[in-house]
Amino acid sequence: MKKTIPLFRSAAASEPMAAHLGQLCGDVLRSGVYILGPQVRMLEARLSGLLKGRETVAVGSGSEALLLAFKTLGIGSAGGGTAQDEVLLPSYTFIACAEAVIAVGARPVFVDSAVDDFLPSLEHFREARTPRTRAVLAVGLFGDPTGLPELAAYCRGEQLHLIEDVAQCLGARTGDATARLEPAGTWGDATAMSFYPTKTLGAAGDAGALAFRDPRHAQQARLLRNHGWSDGRHHCLGHNSRMDELQACLLNAALDDFPAAITRRQTIATRYLAAWSGCPMRLPRDAAGHAWNYFVVALPERRERDRFAARLAESGVATRIYYEQPLHRHEALRAWHGARALPHSEKLADCSLALPLYPMLDDEEVEYVIRAVRQAAVEIADPGLRADPCDLS
Repeated sequence: MKKTIPLFRSAAASEPMAAHLGQLCGDVLRSGVYILGPQVRMLEARLSGLLKGRETVAVGSGSEALLLAFKTLGIGSAGGGTAQDEVLLPSYTFIACAEAVIAVGARPVFVDSAVDDFLPSLEHFREARTPRTRAVLAVGLFGDPTGLPELAAYCRGEQLHLIEDVAQCLGARTGDATARLEPAGTWGDATAMSFYPTKTLGAAGDAGALAFRDPRHAQQARLLRNHGWSDGRHHCLGHNSRMDELQACLLNAALDDFPAAITRRQTIATRYLAAWSGCPMRLPRDAAGHAWNYFVVALPERRERDRFAARLAESGVATRIYYEQPLHRHEALRAWHGARALPHSEKLADCSLALPLYPMLDDEEVEYVIRAVRQAAVEIADPGLRADPCDLS
């Protein structure tokens, strides 16, 4: 029997959870405190607990978190640095990463993905570095934090700031061969979090947070998020990036189930990896501690990817391309990069496809996705084997 499997389904949309969250939001509305109140303070404390005690500052969005991280660390002309300050960042990621660098008055330098991975290799970052490089932005793409240990060691040795974007890998853990796994978000000087609804920890709208190695940076970020205001005075020019109590309340509720949600993501990913090991597509890396925000595969060519996605759509399984263009190919960012090719990122944009993976998938739906993907993959490899899209028994 044909099912409809969306790419994402929020736990908050289920009737019991929606009713529970409605009661919690009612309590907030009746309190009369709507911005930077007790729910926000509780959330900051709980996020700090996830990040080994790093002081955490709740803000309005993940994009604002990135901007305030750079500004707090003194990068770019708006942060006290210069307009020549360079930040190395992956080209294969979301545009907010580049926007934040430009908004702080610095220059983004786009780094290619590794030949066999979505993430850049350390060698790619080394090759991109110049005397003007001030910082590296590490993106835990799709939930994978595995590049962090050696990148953190490199940045320490080169006296570069390391900013972690854990929008897609909050809850992930990683480490080198000699050490235990440590949380993503605890390797750099600053960490930016997004709680956009589809993230591993999702709100019911936009919300974000920052965390810092140095508590003094957290104090500065608190000023910047609220127009530079403290104790009745404006100490610096800042922003309006305050988290509201309703989003903090919803995130506190989501944190109650967060460990179980990460475990569920990992369980589903393990089933996918085992079931599709023989299929004609490149599977994501099976890394210890992966948070599995998205499950993204790569087909041999764009034509196969598009046929694969169309076949899954016929079976009721939603997919999405992450990302349709690397950053250096976007018209809005061409002036910052020029015509230099980044071939691995460009190839990924032609061939990658995200498949449904989230905690609200039940076991029956997981098996349906597994069978649909197997069938679609077989048909892509041999178009003569096309079957009825509803025949997934």
